[in-house]
Amino acid sequence: MSDMFQPRADGASRRQARTQQEEKARRKTRIIMVSVITVLVLFFTAALFINSKFIRRNYTALTIGGVNFTIVDFEYFFNTEYVDFMNWMSQMQGMGGSMPESGRPLSSQIFDEETGATWADYFTESAFRKMSMIVQIYNAATAAGYKLSDEETARINDELVTIRLQAAEYGYPSTDSLLQQMFGNSIDEKSYRKLLEFTMIAESYSNHVRESFNYSTVDLESYYFENRDTLDIFSYRSLMIYAERLDPLDFPNTEDYLAAIEDSIAEVSLIAAEIAAGIESEDDFISAAMDYEAEFYSDPDSTLRVQSGERLDEQLSSWMLDATRMPGDIELIDSDQGCNIIFFVSRDDNGYLTSSMRQILILRERINPAEFELGEDDPEYIEAVELAENEARERAELVFALFTASGGTESALNDLIKEYSDEYDENFSGDISEIGYYKDIAKYPYQSSYVYAMQVVPEIEEWLFDPEREIGDYELIRSEAHGYHLMYFPGYGDRMSDIISEDKMRTRDHNAWNDGLAEVEPVKHWAFILVQI
Repeated sequence: MSDMFQPRADGASRRQARTQQEEKARRKTRIIMVSVITVLVLFFTAALFINSKFIRRNYTALTIGGVNFTIVDFEYFFNTEYVDFMNWMSQMQGMGGSMPESGRPLSSQIFDEETGATWADYFTESAFRKMSMIVQIYNAATAAGYKLSDEETARINDELVTIRLQAAEYGYPSTDSLLQQMFGNSIDEKSYRKLLEFTMIAESYSNHVRESFNYSTVDLESYYFENRDTLDIFSYRSLMIYAERLDPLDFPNTEDYLAAIEDSIAEVSLIAAEIAAGIESEDDFISAAMDYEAEFYSDPDSTLRVQSGERLDEQLSSWMLDATRMPGDIELIDSDQGCNIIFFVSRDDNGYLTSSMRQILILRERINPAEFELGEDDPEYIEAVELAENEARERAELVFALFTASGGTESALNDLIKEYSDEYDENFSGDISEIGYYKDIAKYPYQSSYVYAMQVVPEIEEWLFDPEREIGDYELIRSEAHGYHLMYFPGYGDRMSDIISEDKMRTRDHNAWNDGLAEVEPVKHWAFILVQI
Protein backbone atom coordinates (compact mmCIF):
# COMPACT_ATOMS: atom_id res chain seq x y z
CA MET A 1 0.00 0.00 0.00
CA SER A 2 2.70 2.33 0.86
CA ASP A 3 4.42 1.55 -2.39
CA MET A 4 1.29 2.47 -4.35
CA PHE A 5 0.95 5.88 -2.79
CA GLN A 6 4.62 6.77 -2.67
CA PRO A 7 4.74 8.57 -6.05
CA ARG A 8 1.83 10.83 -5.00
CA ALA A 9 3.55 11.66 -1.79
CA ASP A 10 6.72 12.66 -3.65
CA GLY A 11 4.70 14.90 -6.03
CA ALA A 12 2.99 16.67 -3.13
CA SER A 13 6.35 17.29 -1.57
CA ARG A 14 7.66 18.81 -4.78
CA ARG A 15 4.62 21.04 -5.09
CA GLN A 16 4.98 22.16 -1.48
CA ALA A 17 8.68 22.90 -1.94
CA ARG A 18 7.95 24.90 -5.07
CA THR A 19 5.28 26.89 -3.22
CA GLN A 20 7.71 27.66 -0.42
CA GLN A 21 10.36 28.84 -2.88
CA GLU A 22 7.88 31.14 -4.61
CA GLU A 23 6.79 32.56 -1.29
CA LYS A 24 10.40 33.09 -0.29
CA ALA A 25 11.06 34.93 -3.58
CA ARG A 26 8.00 37.13 -3.05
CA ARG A 27 9.12 37.86 0.49
CA LYS A 28 12.59 38.80 -0.74
CA THR A 29 11.07 41.09 -3.37
CA ARG A 30 8.94 42.77 -0.72
CA ILE A 31 11.99 43.23 1.49
CA ILE A 32 13.95 44.80 -1.38
CA MET A 33 11.05 47.09 -2.26
CA VAL A 34 10.63 48.12 1.38
CA SER A 35 14.40 48.74 1.63
CA VAL A 36 14.43 50.86 -1.51
CA ILE A 37 11.42 52.85 -0.32
CA THR A 38 13.05 53.26 3.09
CA VAL A 39 16.29 54.54 1.51
CA LEU A 40 14.32 56.94 -0.69
CA VAL A 41 12.34 58.18 2.31
CA LEU A 42 15.54 58.60 4.33
CA PHE A 43 17.19 60.41 1.44
CA PHE A 44 14.18 62.68 0.99
CA THR A 45 14.00 63.27 4.73
CA ALA A 46 17.74 64.04 4.84
CA ALA A 47 17.33 66.52 1.97
CA LEU A 48 14.48 68.21 3.82
CA PHE A 49 16.55 68.12 6.99
CA ILE A 50 19.60 69.68 5.40
CA ASN A 51 17.56 72.42 3.76
CA SER A 52 15.19 72.97 6.67
CA LYS A 53 15.13 76.68 7.43
CA PHE A 54 13.68 75.90 10.85
CA ILE A 55 16.75 73.85 11.75
CA ARG A 56 19.12 76.39 10.23
CA ARG A 57 17.50 79.23 12.17
CA ASN A 58 17.03 77.49 15.52
CA TYR A 59 19.60 74.70 16.08
CA THR A 60 22.95 75.59 17.60
CA ALA A 61 25.84 75.22 15.16
CA LEU A 62 28.51 77.05 17.18
CA THR A 63 29.10 78.08 20.76
CA ILE A 64 31.56 80.88 21.47
CA GLY A 65 32.14 82.03 25.02
CA GLY A 66 28.78 80.64 26.13
CA VAL A 67 26.88 82.38 23.32
CA ASN A 68 25.08 80.04 20.90
CA PHE A 69 25.00 80.72 17.17
CA THR A 70 22.83 79.11 14.52
CA ILE A 71 23.81 78.32 10.95
CA VAL A 72 22.05 81.51 9.90
CA ASP A 73 24.15 83.52 12.36
CA PHE A 74 27.44 82.07 11.10
CA GLU A 75 26.51 82.54 7.44
CA TYR A 76 25.67 86.18 8.19
CA PHE A 77 29.17 86.83 9.56
CA PHE A 78 30.80 84.74 6.82
CA ASN A 79 29.07 86.69 4.05
CA THR A 80 29.72 90.02 5.78
CA GLU A 81 33.46 89.23 5.95
CA TYR A 82 33.42 88.18 2.30
CA VAL A 83 31.68 91.37 1.11
CA ASP A 84 33.92 93.61 3.25
CA PHE A 85 37.02 91.90 1.86
CA MET A 86 35.87 92.21 -1.75
CA ASN A 87 34.97 95.88 -1.27
CA TRP A 88 38.35 96.57 0.29
CA MET A 89 40.17 94.81 -2.55
CA SER A 90 38.23 96.78 -5.16
CA GLN A 91 39.34 100.01 -3.46
CA MET A 92 42.94 98.76 -3.45
CA GLN A 93 42.90 97.90 -7.15
CA GLY A 94 46.33 98.05 -8.67
CA MET A 95 47.98 97.50 -5.28
CA GLY A 96 48.34 93.73 -5.75
CA GLY A 97 46.96 90.87 -3.67
CA SER A 98 44.95 87.84 -4.65
CA MET A 99 41.18 87.53 -4.37
CA PRO A 100 38.62 84.80 -5.08
CA GLU A 101 36.84 84.52 -8.40
CA SER A 102 33.16 85.37 -8.40
CA GLY A 103 30.76 82.71 -9.63
CA ARG A 104 32.86 79.79 -8.38
CA PRO A 105 32.38 77.97 -5.03
CA LEU A 106 34.85 79.34 -2.49
CA SER A 107 35.49 75.79 -1.28
CA SER A 108 36.93 74.91 -4.70
CA GLN A 109 39.37 77.86 -4.82
CA ILE A 110 42.78 77.52 -3.18
CA PHE A 111 43.82 80.41 -0.98
CA ASP A 112 47.14 79.03 0.31
CA GLU A 113 49.09 76.71 -1.98
CA GLU A 114 51.35 75.50 0.86
CA THR A 115 48.58 74.42 3.23
CA GLY A 116 45.86 73.74 0.66
CA ALA A 117 43.48 76.05 2.51
CA THR A 118 40.60 77.36 0.40
CA TRP A 119 38.97 80.75 0.30
CA ALA A 120 36.07 79.18 2.19
CA ASP A 121 38.55 78.28 4.95
CA TYR A 122 39.93 81.83 4.90
CA PHE A 123 36.54 83.51 5.34
CA THR A 124 35.46 80.91 7.91
CA GLU A 125 38.46 81.78 10.08
CA SER A 126 37.82 85.48 9.48
CA ALA A 127 34.20 85.06 10.59
CA PHE A 128 35.31 83.11 13.68
CA ARG A 129 37.69 85.93 14.67
CA LYS A 130 35.02 88.58 14.22
CA MET A 131 32.42 86.59 16.17
CA SER A 132 34.89 85.84 18.98
CA MET A 133 35.85 89.51 19.26
CA ILE A 134 32.20 90.58 19.43
CA VAL A 135 31.37 87.86 21.99
CA GLN A 136 34.18 89.05 24.27
CA ILE A 137 32.71 92.55 24.35
CA TYR A 138 29.10 91.33 24.42
CA ASN A 139 29.82 89.17 27.49
CA ALA A 140 31.48 92.13 29.23
CA ALA A 141 28.44 94.28 28.40
CA THR A 142 26.06 91.63 29.72
CA ALA A 143 28.07 91.27 32.93
CA ALA A 144 27.87 95.04 33.39
CA GLY A 145 24.09 95.04 32.80
CA TYR A 146 24.52 97.27 29.78
CA LYS A 147 21.42 97.97 27.65
CA LEU A 148 20.87 99.69 24.34
CA SER A 149 19.57 103.24 24.52
CA ASP A 150 16.24 104.25 23.00
CA GLU A 151 18.18 106.04 20.26
CA GLU A 152 20.13 102.88 19.40
CA THR A 153 16.97 100.80 19.35
CA ALA A 154 15.47 103.38 17.01
CA ARG A 155 18.50 102.99 14.73
CA ILE A 156 17.83 99.26 14.50
CA ASN A 157 14.20 99.94 13.65
CA ASP A 158 15.29 102.45 11.00
CA GLU A 159 17.65 99.87 9.49
CA LEU A 160 14.80 97.36 9.18
CA VAL A 161 12.56 99.98 7.61
CA THR A 162 15.32 100.78 5.10
CA ILE A 163 15.67 97.10 4.20
CA ARG A 164 11.91 96.80 3.66
CA LEU A 165 11.90 99.87 1.43
CA GLN A 166 14.86 98.57 -0.58
CA ALA A 167 13.18 95.20 -1.06
CA ALA A 168 10.08 96.92 -2.43
CA GLU A 169 12.07 99.37 -4.56
CA TYR A 170 14.15 96.67 -6.25
CA GLY A 171 11.28 94.26 -6.82
CA TYR A 172 12.07 91.56 -4.27
CA PRO A 173 9.03 89.45 -3.33
CA SER A 174 9.74 89.98 0.36
CA THR A 175 12.16 91.55 2.82
CA ASP A 176 13.45 88.07 3.65
CA SER A 177 14.39 87.44 0.02
CA LEU A 178 16.56 90.57 -0.05
CA LEU A 179 18.23 89.62 3.23
CA GLN A 180 18.91 86.13 1.87
CA GLN A 181 20.51 87.63 -1.21
CA MET A 182 22.85 89.58 1.07
CA PHE A 183 23.54 87.28 4.04
CA GLY A 184 22.64 83.67 3.26
CA ASN A 185 19.77 81.51 2.06
CA SER A 186 17.96 81.04 5.37
CA ILE A 187 18.07 84.39 7.15
CA ASP A 188 14.81 86.19 7.86
CA GLU A 189 13.90 89.56 9.34
CA LYS A 190 13.60 88.15 12.86
CA SER A 191 17.10 86.63 12.68
CA TYR A 192 18.50 89.81 11.16
CA ARG A 193 17.09 91.95 13.95
CA LYS A 194 18.59 89.62 16.55
CA LEU A 195 22.01 89.91 14.87
CA LEU A 196 21.74 93.70 14.70
CA GLU A 197 20.94 93.88 18.42
CA PHE A 198 23.79 91.51 19.27
CA THR A 199 26.41 93.44 17.31
CA MET A 200 25.11 96.85 18.37
CA ILE A 201 25.28 95.98 22.06
CA ALA A 202 28.94 95.05 21.62
CA GLU A 203 29.70 98.14 19.54
CA SER A 204 27.84 100.48 21.86
CA TYR A 205 29.43 99.08 25.01
CA SER A 206 32.88 99.24 23.45
CA ASN A 207 32.33 102.94 22.65
CA HIS A 208 30.95 103.47 26.16
CA VAL A 209 34.13 102.05 27.69
CA ARG A 210 36.30 104.15 25.39
CA GLU A 211 34.53 107.34 26.41
CA SER A 212 34.66 106.44 30.12
CA PHE A 213 38.37 107.24 30.46
CA ASN A 214 39.09 110.67 31.92
CA TYR A 215 42.17 112.81 31.35
CA SER A 216 43.21 116.09 32.86
CA THR A 217 44.74 118.96 30.92
CA VAL A 218 48.09 118.03 32.46
CA ASP A 219 47.66 114.43 31.23
CA LEU A 220 46.99 115.64 27.68
CA GLU A 221 49.92 118.06 27.66
CA SER A 222 52.30 115.46 29.11
CA TYR A 223 51.29 112.85 26.55
CA TYR A 224 51.79 115.25 23.66
CA PHE A 225 55.16 116.40 24.94
CA GLU A 226 56.38 112.81 25.30
CA ASN A 227 55.23 111.93 21.78
CA ARG A 228 55.76 115.25 20.00
CA ASP A 229 58.22 113.78 17.48
CA THR A 230 55.48 111.56 16.07
CA LEU A 231 52.54 113.97 16.56
CA ASP A 232 53.98 117.26 15.30
CA ILE A 233 53.24 118.30 11.72
CA PHE A 234 56.22 118.70 9.40
CA SER A 235 55.95 120.81 6.25
CA TYR A 236 58.64 120.48 3.63
CA ARG A 237 59.18 120.63 -0.10
CA SER A 238 60.43 117.71 -2.14
CA LEU A 239 61.94 117.56 -5.63
CA MET A 240 63.04 114.17 -6.91
CA ILE A 241 65.75 114.18 -9.56
CA TYR A 242 65.18 110.79 -11.15
CA ALA A 243 67.99 108.57 -12.31
CA GLU A 244 67.82 106.89 -15.72
CA ARG A 245 65.86 103.65 -15.70
CA LEU A 246 68.14 100.81 -16.68
CA ASP A 247 67.18 97.42 -18.09
CA PRO A 248 69.13 94.52 -16.51
CA LEU A 249 68.93 92.68 -19.84
CA ASP A 250 71.23 95.33 -21.33
CA PHE A 251 74.10 94.19 -19.09
CA PRO A 252 76.19 91.00 -19.23
CA ASN A 253 75.85 90.32 -15.51
CA THR A 254 74.30 91.54 -12.27
CA GLU A 255 77.49 93.20 -11.05
CA ASP A 256 77.67 95.44 -14.11
CA TYR A 257 73.97 96.28 -13.79
CA LEU A 258 74.32 97.33 -10.13
CA ALA A 259 77.43 99.33 -10.90
CA ALA A 260 75.59 101.19 -13.67
CA ILE A 261 72.79 102.04 -11.23
CA GLU A 262 75.30 103.49 -8.76
CA ASP A 263 76.88 105.56 -11.51
CA SER A 264 73.45 106.85 -12.61
CA ILE A 265 72.50 107.85 -9.06
CA ALA A 266 75.87 109.54 -8.56
CA GLU A 267 75.28 111.50 -11.75
CA VAL A 268 71.83 112.80 -10.72
CA SER A 269 73.19 113.55 -7.23
CA LEU A 270 75.57 116.03 -8.84
CA ILE A 271 72.66 117.58 -10.75
CA ALA A 272 70.62 117.77 -7.52
CA ALA A 273 73.52 119.41 -5.69
CA GLU A 274 73.83 122.01 -8.43
CA ILE A 275 70.08 122.78 -8.24
CA ALA A 276 70.18 122.95 -4.44
CA ALA A 277 73.09 125.39 -4.51
CA GLY A 278 70.86 127.96 -6.18
CA ILE A 279 68.01 127.69 -3.66
CA GLU A 280 67.92 130.24 -0.85
CA SER A 281 64.16 130.55 -0.27
CA GLU A 282 60.92 128.66 -0.69
CA ASP A 283 60.14 130.70 -3.82
CA ASP A 284 63.54 129.66 -5.21
CA PHE A 285 62.60 126.02 -4.63
CA ILE A 286 59.26 126.42 -6.44
CA SER A 287 61.03 128.07 -9.38
CA ALA A 288 63.72 125.37 -9.48
CA ALA A 289 61.06 122.65 -9.63
CA MET A 290 59.27 124.42 -12.49
CA ASP A 291 62.56 124.81 -14.36
CA TYR A 292 63.29 121.11 -13.89
CA GLU A 293 59.86 119.82 -15.00
CA ALA A 294 57.56 122.68 -15.95
CA GLU A 295 54.45 120.64 -16.73
CA PHE A 296 54.58 118.39 -13.67
CA TYR A 297 55.44 121.18 -11.21
CA SER A 298 53.23 123.93 -12.68
CA ASP A 299 51.24 124.18 -9.41
CA PRO A 300 53.26 126.02 -6.69
CA ASP A 301 52.06 123.46 -4.13
CA SER A 302 53.06 120.42 -6.21
CA THR A 303 56.32 120.06 -4.25
CA LEU A 304 54.75 120.73 -0.83
CA ARG A 305 54.44 117.84 1.62
CA VAL A 306 52.66 118.03 4.99
CA GLN A 307 52.97 114.98 7.25
CA SER A 308 52.86 114.05 10.90
CA GLY A 309 56.11 112.73 12.35
CA GLU A 310 54.77 109.18 12.57
CA ARG A 311 54.29 109.12 8.76
CA LEU A 312 57.80 110.25 7.84
CA ASP A 313 60.12 107.56 6.53
CA GLU A 314 63.12 106.76 8.71
CA GLN A 315 65.76 108.55 6.63
CA LEU A 316 63.68 111.73 6.34
CA SER A 317 62.59 111.59 9.97
CA SER A 318 66.13 111.50 11.36
CA TRP A 319 66.94 114.70 9.45
CA MET A 320 63.67 116.47 10.30
CA LEU A 321 63.98 115.71 14.02
CA ASP A 322 67.46 117.16 14.35
CA ALA A 323 67.29 119.71 17.18
CA THR A 324 69.18 122.24 15.04
CA ARG A 325 66.77 122.04 12.12
CA MET A 326 65.71 125.48 10.86
CA PRO A 327 63.31 126.71 8.13
CA GLY A 328 65.18 126.92 4.85
CA ASP A 329 67.55 124.01 5.58
CA ILE A 330 68.22 121.79 2.55
CA GLU A 331 69.19 118.13 2.41
CA LEU A 332 69.96 115.73 -0.47
CA ILE A 333 68.72 112.16 0.06
CA ASP A 334 69.76 109.40 -2.35
CA SER A 335 67.43 106.53 -3.12
CA ASP A 336 67.19 103.73 -5.68
CA GLN A 337 65.16 106.14 -7.84
CA GLY A 338 67.56 109.05 -7.81
CA CYS A 339 68.26 111.99 -5.51
CA ASN A 340 65.60 113.88 -3.53
CA ILE A 341 66.09 117.56 -2.73
CA ILE A 342 64.40 118.36 0.60
CA PHE A 343 63.65 121.92 1.75
CA PHE A 344 62.51 122.29 5.38
CA VAL A 345 59.54 124.67 5.75
CA SER A 346 58.22 124.33 9.31
CA ARG A 347 57.37 122.17 12.29
CA ASP A 348 53.94 122.75 13.86
CA ASP A 349 53.17 121.55 17.41
CA ASN A 350 49.37 121.61 16.87
CA GLY A 351 49.10 124.14 19.67
CA TYR A 352 46.43 126.20 17.89
CA LEU A 353 42.69 126.27 18.64
CA THR A 354 40.40 124.59 16.14
CA SER A 355 37.77 126.82 14.54
CA SER A 356 34.04 126.77 14.00
CA MET A 357 32.19 128.44 11.13
CA ARG A 358 28.77 129.17 9.74
CA GLN A 359 28.17 129.87 6.09
CA ILE A 360 25.64 130.42 3.36
CA LEU A 361 27.05 128.71 0.30
CA ILE A 362 26.37 130.13 -3.16
CA LEU A 363 27.59 127.52 -5.63
CA ARG A 364 28.99 128.48 -8.97
CA GLU A 365 27.54 126.39 -11.80
CA ARG A 366 30.08 123.83 -13.01
CA ILE A 367 30.73 124.08 -16.75
CA ASN A 368 32.14 120.94 -18.37
CA PRO A 369 34.78 121.82 -21.00
CA ALA A 370 34.26 118.40 -22.61
CA GLU A 371 30.90 119.62 -23.87
CA PHE A 372 32.63 122.21 -26.07
CA GLU A 373 34.43 121.54 -29.32
CA LEU A 374 37.73 123.17 -28.33
CA GLY A 375 37.52 122.32 -24.63
CA GLU A 376 38.87 124.97 -22.25
CA ASP A 377 40.11 127.05 -25.19
CA ASP A 378 36.67 127.25 -26.77
CA PRO A 379 35.35 130.87 -26.73
CA GLU A 380 31.86 129.57 -25.92
CA TYR A 381 33.26 127.66 -22.92
CA ILE A 382 35.07 130.76 -21.66
CA GLU A 383 31.89 132.78 -22.07
CA ALA A 384 29.82 130.16 -20.21
CA VAL A 385 32.32 130.16 -17.32
CA GLU A 386 32.18 133.95 -17.08
CA LEU A 387 28.40 133.88 -17.11
CA ALA A 388 28.31 131.29 -14.30
CA GLU A 389 30.79 133.34 -12.28
CA ASN A 390 28.78 136.56 -12.72
CA GLU A 391 25.51 134.88 -11.76
CA ALA A 392 27.04 133.40 -8.59
CA ARG A 393 28.65 136.69 -7.63
CA GLU A 394 25.40 138.65 -8.13
CA ARG A 395 23.45 136.16 -5.98
CA ALA A 396 26.15 136.28 -3.30
CA GLU A 397 26.25 140.08 -3.22
CA LEU A 398 22.46 140.16 -2.86
CA VAL A 399 22.55 137.74 0.08
CA PHE A 400 25.41 139.67 1.67
CA ALA A 401 23.44 142.94 1.37
CA LEU A 402 20.37 141.34 2.99
CA PHE A 403 22.55 139.88 5.74
CA THR A 404 24.26 143.14 6.65
CA ALA A 405 20.97 145.04 6.47
CA SER A 406 19.56 142.57 9.04
CA GLY A 407 22.38 143.30 11.47
CA GLY A 408 25.12 140.87 10.36
CA THR A 409 24.36 138.50 13.24
CA GLU A 410 24.31 134.71 13.51
CA SER A 411 20.52 134.86 13.78
CA ALA A 412 20.30 136.95 10.60
CA LEU A 413 22.38 134.37 8.75
CA ASN A 414 20.09 131.54 9.92
CA ASP A 415 17.06 133.47 8.67
CA LEU A 416 18.52 133.53 5.14
CA ILE A 417 19.71 129.93 4.90
CA LYS A 418 16.45 128.30 3.83
CA GLU A 419 15.92 130.62 0.89
CA TYR A 420 19.46 131.27 -0.32
CA SER A 421 21.92 128.54 0.75
CA ASP A 422 22.74 125.86 -1.80
CA GLU A 423 23.41 123.52 1.13
CA TYR A 424 19.73 123.58 2.10
CA ASP A 425 17.66 120.54 1.15
CA GLU A 426 13.87 120.97 1.09
CA ASN A 427 13.56 117.52 2.69
CA PHE A 428 15.59 118.66 5.71
CA SER A 429 13.53 118.43 8.90
CA GLY A 430 16.09 119.30 11.60
CA ASP A 431 17.28 122.53 13.15
CA ILE A 432 17.92 125.07 10.39
CA SER A 433 21.00 126.33 12.26
CA GLU A 434 22.71 122.97 11.61
CA ILE A 435 22.93 123.76 7.90
CA GLY A 436 26.25 125.35 7.02
CA TYR A 437 27.59 124.91 10.57
CA TYR A 438 30.97 123.21 10.97
CA LYS A 439 33.18 122.72 14.01
CA ASP A 440 36.58 121.23 14.88
CA ILE A 441 38.12 122.67 11.73
CA ALA A 442 41.86 122.01 11.66
CA LYS A 443 44.78 123.48 9.75
CA TYR A 444 45.87 119.97 8.82
CA PRO A 445 43.48 117.04 8.32
CA TYR A 446 43.31 114.61 11.22
CA GLN A 447 41.20 111.48 11.10
CA SER A 448 40.96 108.36 13.21
CA SER A 449 38.23 105.80 13.81
CA TYR A 450 36.67 108.15 16.38
CA VAL A 451 37.83 111.69 15.62
CA TYR A 452 37.50 113.69 12.43
CA ALA A 453 39.00 117.16 12.32
CA MET A 454 37.97 118.55 8.96
CA GLN A 455 39.97 120.80 6.69
CA VAL A 456 38.43 123.50 4.51
CA VAL A 457 39.43 125.09 1.21
CA PRO A 458 42.52 127.37 1.41
CA GLU A 459 40.61 130.65 1.03
CA ILE A 460 38.41 129.86 4.06
CA GLU A 461 41.26 128.37 6.08
CA GLU A 462 43.26 131.55 5.69
CA TRP A 463 40.32 133.62 6.93
CA LEU A 464 39.46 131.33 9.86
CA PHE A 465 43.00 131.11 11.20
CA ASP A 466 43.85 134.77 10.83
CA PRO A 467 45.48 135.69 14.19
CA GLU A 468 43.17 138.69 14.44
CA ARG A 469 39.95 136.71 13.89
CA GLU A 470 37.27 137.57 16.47
CA ILE A 471 33.88 136.09 17.33
CA GLY A 472 31.16 137.77 15.28
CA ASP A 473 33.37 138.52 12.27
CA TYR A 474 31.79 137.98 8.86
CA GLU A 475 32.87 138.28 5.25
CA LEU A 476 31.94 137.28 1.72
CA ILE A 477 34.69 134.97 0.39
CA ARG A 478 35.15 133.54 -3.08
CA SER A 479 36.69 130.08 -3.37
CA GLU A 480 38.07 128.63 -6.56
CA ALA A 481 36.57 125.22 -5.77
CA HIS A 482 32.96 126.12 -4.97
CA GLY A 483 31.85 129.70 -5.50
CA TYR A 484 30.92 132.21 -2.79
CA HIS A 485 30.73 131.77 0.97
CA LEU A 486 28.98 134.20 3.27
CA MET A 487 31.12 133.47 6.33
CA TYR A 488 30.31 134.04 10.01
CA PHE A 489 32.77 133.22 12.81
CA PRO A 490 31.00 131.82 15.94
CA GLY A 491 34.16 130.96 17.90
CA TYR A 492 37.02 128.58 18.56
CA GLY A 493 37.04 124.95 19.65
CA ASP A 494 39.52 122.84 21.60
CA ARG A 495 43.25 122.99 21.15
CA MET A 496 44.29 120.62 18.39
CA SER A 497 47.15 119.08 20.36
CA ASP A 498 44.67 118.19 23.14
CA ILE A 499 42.28 116.61 20.61
CA ILE A 500 45.11 114.47 19.22
CA SER A 501 46.42 113.49 22.66
CA GLU A 502 42.99 112.52 23.93
CA ASP A 503 42.26 110.42 20.86
CA LYS A 504 45.61 108.62 21.10
CA MET A 505 45.27 108.04 24.86
CA ARG A 506 41.72 106.74 24.58
CA THR A 507 42.80 104.38 21.81
CA ARG A 508 45.73 103.16 23.92
CA ASP A 509 43.62 102.56 27.02
CA HIS A 510 40.71 101.10 25.09
CA ASN A 511 43.04 98.62 23.38
CA ALA A 512 44.47 97.65 26.76
CA TRP A 513 40.95 97.04 28.07
CA ASN A 514 40.07 95.01 25.00
CA ASP A 515 43.24 92.91 25.31
CA GLY A 516 42.29 92.11 28.89
CA LEU A 517 38.95 90.52 28.00
CA ALA A 518 38.58 86.77 28.49
CA GLU A 519 39.57 84.85 25.37
CA VAL A 520 36.89 82.73 23.72
CA GLU A 521 37.18 79.99 21.09
CA PRO A 522 34.51 78.61 18.73
CA VAL A 523 33.14 75.16 19.51
CA LYS A 524 31.36 73.45 16.60
CA HIS A 525 28.25 71.31 17.00
CA TRP A 526 26.69 68.74 14.66
CA ALA A 527 24.55 71.34 12.90
CA PHE A 528 27.66 73.08 11.59
CA ILE A 529 27.95 70.40 8.87
CA LEU A 530 24.83 71.94 7.29
CA VAL A 531 26.54 75.31 6.73
CA GLN A 532 26.36 76.34 3.08
CA ILE A 533 29.32 78.49 2.01
